[in-house]
Amino acid sequence: MKTITYLLFLLISGSCYAQNSDVTTVGYADQFDKAPKLTFVKTTKAKYDSIPARNMLLKPKLLGNDNNFFIQTKKGLLALKKYRENANVAEEFKGYQYAGYFPSLKMYALFSHHTAEHIGFSDLILIDHLNAKKYAIASVGDDAVQLPIPSPNNRYLVYFYNWVYEKNSSFIGVLKIGSRTNPKTLISVKASYDTKKWAVEDIKWLNDTSFIVKAVTEEKDTSTMSKNYSYYLAQFKP
Repeated sequence: MKTITYLLFLLISGSCYAQNSDVTTVGYADQFDKAPKLTFVKTTKAKYDSIPARNMLLKPKLLGNDNNFFIQTKKGLLALKKYRENANVAEEFKGYQYAGYFPSLKMYALFSHHTAEHIGFSDLILIDHLNAKKYAIASVGDDAVQLPIPSPNNRYLVYFYNWVYEKNSSFIGVLKIGSRTNPKTLISVKASYDTKKWAVEDIKWLNDTSFIVKAVTEEKDTSTMSKNYSYYLAQFKP
């Protein structure tokens, strides 16, 4: 056991820089303001159900200790501070929460937690297995956006955010996956949609340029809350 611990120490000693390395952030509001808006048409539950479910996110076990977990990349082993929900820590940065690995994208997914003015915030982080580069998907609220869903040929990512304090309201963002020859522009903004009419329960890709949203609206009937579902198809140009 001592030998394994020592080897881990040697492996990560030169890679701890990654904890605070530069992060490329995409999905800011001003970026989406300049991008096209998605348009939706109603479709059917049968069409949505006909699309096979895809398990795109795996969760391989990571090495770690009480304070860090380690992610293996082609550039070396990254040491990342673990997030502990009940930890009494004064630092603004609270740590990372591991979500899984996208084999098709060759990227790890994590949630980064921090505080500002005693308010908690979270961001979704993608780490490229090939070059150890970090990409943050900007949140439109306090919490992180939902995990992105890759299109069938990994040309685009779609994600959503349901507003916590506004019922039946959501944001949908589409990001484009570019070339790894220029890591800074590997992920870029493609299109978005904002609505106050429904929240998102799930999204399925039909192909690389169209997807169906399973939308939900909650309505209070006397003392009970009922859910109603509808389905919307979005198509966009490559």
